Amino acid sequence: MAASSASLRFLHLAPGDPPVDVYVGDALVLPGLHYLQLSDYRELPPARHRIRCYPAGTGGWENIALDIELEKLRPRFDYTLALLNRIPDLQPLLLEDTVPPPGREQARVRFLHASPDAPALDIRTGGGRLLFTLVPFARVTPFAEIASGTYELEVRRSSHPTLLATLRRYVLAGDHFYTFVAHGLVDGEPPFGVMPIEMPVRRCMPVP
Repeated sequence: MAASSASLRFLHLAPGDPPVDVYVGDALVLPGLHYLQLSDYRELPPARHRIRCYPAGTGGWENIALDIELEKLRPRFDYTLALLNRIPDLQPLLLEDTVPPPGREQARVRFLHASPDAPALDIRTGGGRLLFTLVPFARVTPFAEIASGTYELEVRRSSHPTLLATLRRYVLAGDHFYTFVAHGLVDGEPPFGVMPIEMPVRRCMPVP
């Protein structure tokens, strides 16, 4: 990566929506991004960028699903732009992926609530440790540190002990970052689930 560049990738989390074409400025950079698909990082100048999304293959102002201006991206930082909710109410959520590395034999985890019909959610280990609580839709938590190892991870309604999804015997490796994404619909299709996104340490937070 060039010293002055930022990196941006895209994550389609709009349940039931078609693939989308993603434009940065006037350039089509990502044709046909499918539901639950995570793109590769793309280098961009650390500046403001106009992002537009259309249902794949349509184009034209009458079909636009998202049209936003991203604030200036910081050089040497990684970002994920998540596409939430459903067309015509597509919502962008910018996640910052560059954080300090975890401690020795530790992992860093965070939770993204992307299920538009789910209430606030909790995520905890099978052993009962509460990792995150009362996470509302369209919110991502800060990273939390947890010892590396094998875990059962549970997603529940915050207001009720109902178990919505489980990741069984999931291995959290040391020196890795994880984003756990609640996606889909509690009452509908595609069904509710939780998707892990694993990232080895790509770069540390730049030293001031």
